[in-house]
Amino acid sequence: MIEESDLLRFVEGECSPAEAAAIQAWIAAAPARGELLDELRAVWRLTGDVTRPWDVGAARSRLLRARRGTAPPGAPTLQLHAQATDRPLPRRWRTATVWPARIAAAVALLVAGAALWSHRSPPAPPREYATAPGQRAALTLPDGSRVLLSVGTRLLVPRDYGGVVRSVELEGEAYFVVRHDPARPFLVRTAHGTTEDLGTEFDVRAYREERSLQVVVAAGRVALRGKAAADSVLMLRPRERGVIESSGSATITTRVSLQHYLAWTRGTLRFDDAPLSSVLGQLERWYDLDIQLADPSLAAERLTISFTTESADEAVTALAKVLGVRFTRADRAVRLVPVHSRQ
Repeated sequence: MIEESDLLRFVEGECSPAEAAAIQAWIAAAPARGELLDELRAVWRLTGDVTRPWDVGAARSRLLRARRGTAPPGAPTLQLHAQATDRPLPRRWRTATVWPARIAAAVALLVAGAALWSHRSPPAPPREYATAPGQRAALTLPDGSRVLLSVGTRLLVPRDYGGVVRSVELEGEAYFVVRHDPARPFLVRTAHGTTEDLGTEFDVRAYREERSLQVVVAAGRVALRGKAAADSVLMLRPRERGVIESSGSATITTRVSLQHYLAWTRGTLRFDDAPLSSVLGQLERWYDLDIQLADPSLAAERLTISFTTESADEAVTALAKVLGVRFTRADRAVRLVPVHSRQ
């Protein structure tokens, strides 16, 4: 559990790298905490110091009394599940004499923020960037970071992007070239986990129907976390692939082929011993098709194949040839049929 002195050390820049990383992870878990931390930073700039270690519970009580209100029944307490530190406050924090009540109030707001946040105005809805099946798109974020969205992908960017934590939400696949800033972590949140930039270029894949999160690192490093607070953190380096399943299980594969996993950024789909279901899913997104199997036994097939054509018919023809089947097509609907079948 983190204490107020840890937060103050973080604001002043006195934390160790491990402490700072833990506090940043706690802040990243809830967007409201970033704004509350901004309040603490603002008060610190005005005061510069505190006079003594603060009792957060007492400070919060004073704050609530000053507001002539009480905390909502059952108000939650925000806690950080990380190794706490017993290091004493720096000397200049213990000897100053200015505005201790405002520092205490700001710390109380941060630690008990969930109880008070309900009184604030709701945040503006995020900006949404989306690609349709068969469509890709490139965009530049306000901090100069670049994103290439794959087909059938949705990216949400908060209106206040660029604060203490730069956070986006992804459903689908995207390639990120992040402008690294150690003071402002960059996070990609998905249904199954969070990816944090540590100075890198990386690909994130998290289509809802695939029920997993996959990250492939092209340069630098990435921290990959599962959705649950107790999940371990995977540290990924160049040419490493991390996968978190919906069950929470996580794996790392080293020395992967970047040409294989990043081929889509150059307009090519590549599959290496991939299950047919994965191949069909990508073809459907890439060419805006609905592909059905007349023979369910085909689902057990595994394929090694590449697609470079922009023509849906050429792609399906190549797939049918590899599978040894024929196909029928009516608009978006494609049906793969065994050669000797009458269907």
